Amino acid sequence: MNLKNKVAVITGAGRLNGVGAATARLLASHGVNLVLNCIKSREQAEQIIAECKALGVLAELFVGDLTKEKTCHDLCVFTQEKFGRVDLIINCIGATKSVPYENLEKLSAEDFTRLLAINVTAPYLIAQAFQHLLKISGDGVLINISSAAGITGKGSSIAYAAAKGAENTLTLALAQALSPEIRVNAICPSFIDSSWWEGVFEGREEKYQGLIKTMQDNNLLGRVLKPIDIAQMVLAIIQNPCMTGELIRLDSGAHLGKANPR
Repeated sequence: MNLKNKVAVITGAGRLNGVGAATARLLASHGVNLVLNCIKSREQAEQIIAECKALGVLAELFVGDLTKEKTCHDLCVFTQEKFGRVDLIINCIGATKSVPYENLEKLSAEDFTRLLAINVTAPYLIAQAFQHLLKISGDGVLINISSAAGITGKGSSIAYAAAKGAENTLTLALAQALSPEIRVNAICPSFIDSSWWEGVFEGREEKYQGLIKTMQDNNLLGRVLKPIDIAQMVLAIIQNPCMTGELIRLDSGAHLGKANPR
């Protein structure tokens, strides 16, 4: 499939070592023009924009909180004014609060409200705002970057797992609502070695490396995911015209347990 001059909107693309950034670089290498969104890390996002432009495509940055309906509408208008079309939406927006499962008192109603707003409401509002442009694309694609936590119930907190489970259900519902013009899928990765964890493990590199080792030891391939692994799955979905309504688990076989001893 020739992607040259198609237009992609990537939300949550503000970290240099994040899934959004890896996806932007990969799509840019295939000639896709880009609109990247972030709410923080503007300096990093501008660097990602510069890297994509260096690959020969057009790239724009839109800073805004996508849990707000008006902001999503403004992003759609911004994209239409810049490019006149949208073909691909990749929702990398997401957030968590790390809380051990047994500490129920450490998660408040406000925590649930915030995580649901970022992980579920924002992707819905984006789909709502962009549905018409995607439909006239001819092969509109919407991909939500969800989590294996939404399938297994195991994640950084109960609230996060619940929110990602809701995002998965949202994906299935949108696939029905927006067919046949728009294909909607979700990628559900396990732990990703990325800048997602920078704040959580700041100043605790040894502990972070210990977490990576634990994750490596508990899957069939003995490796953890990198942002580029998710980006490559995004590309595979875009290029498969028959794929919609799928929740694609990407976890190096962790759902089947450890590798056989050698």
